[in-house]
Amino acid sequence: MFIGHFAVGLLSKKDNTLPSLAMMFIAVQLLDLIWPVLVLLGIESLTIDPGNTALTHLSFDYYPYSHSLLMALVWSVLLGVVYLLFTKNRRRSLILGGLVMSHWILDFITHRPDLPLSPFTDIKVGLGLWNYPVLEIILELFLFGLGVLLYARSSNFKRKIAFWALVVFLIVVHMMNIFSPPPPNTMAVAWSANLMWIIILWAWWIEKRRPARA
Repeated sequence: MFIGHFAVGLLSKKDNTLPSLAMMFIAVQLLDLIWPVLVLLGIESLTIDPGNTALTHLSFDYYPYSHSLLMALVWSVLLGVVYLLFTKNRRRSLILGGLVMSHWILDFITHRPDLPLSPFTDIKVGLGLWNYPVLEIILELFLFGLGVLLYARSSNFKRKIAFWALVVFLIVVHMMNIFSPPPPNTMAVAWSANLMWIIILWAWWIEKRRPARA
């Protein structure tokens, strides 16, 4: 799942009393922001495996520190605590912690049984929605469309063109993920995954207040 995670961030951003959209995106994608770094460091691993599921060419062989249930809980608490220390806002901190966990829940629905329960067990889980491509694509696009609609009807963003450009960009990347041929190697996957920070900066720019005119 790709835009489905961003959809949860959009759905959660109801008003300006909540964390910024950029912060929401960090939360919903925190596990996938940690994962490529660990792959590049050789701590976690994946392989190119065309047909691994109907919608992905990747086999996530070993990623207990970024994507196990236990570590998802740890990362959730950690982000919430760090945000609380800086902002003293308990409600926002709880929301961000919950958004981190939403990533694991959506992955549990879509992944085949490759999500470890903890770094200390070989038990892996996953419902495998990726093996039902039509249903998965419809569900993910519906979730994303709903998130876009609700966010667009709010007064959160200051740059409408930038927002709609981001929506188009995310859909294009999502379609490329689905229909592109297998990537050349695993390092290309890891490096490209780090480009997600561009989306987060983009979200920050969308909500950045314009300077007051003299």
